[in-house]
Amino acid sequence: MNKFNLGNIVYFIANGYHIREATVIRAGSGFCTIKFNDNETPAGTRVRESKLFQTKQEAEVVVEKTHNTLLYQALLDLLATF
Repeated sequence: MNKFNLGNIVYFIANGYHIREATVIRAGSGFCTIKFNDNETPAGTRVRESKLFQTKQEAEVVVEKTHNTLLYQALLDLLATF
């Protein structure tokens, strides 16, 4: 059973912080082919279902966690230099 169906609007995190809206154009075997809905590029890509989110809020939570982790690691690295 697929987590996403043809035509679903999904959210994808690009470069670890940029959330992009996309439409599922094919789904199967744990992967989805998505086409981005923005004007940045007319292209799409094939990604694992685990990399997609059903709402923008779900994606924002992941970006926030990643951002906080990176800030914490940078702080630890800075303190280690003293």
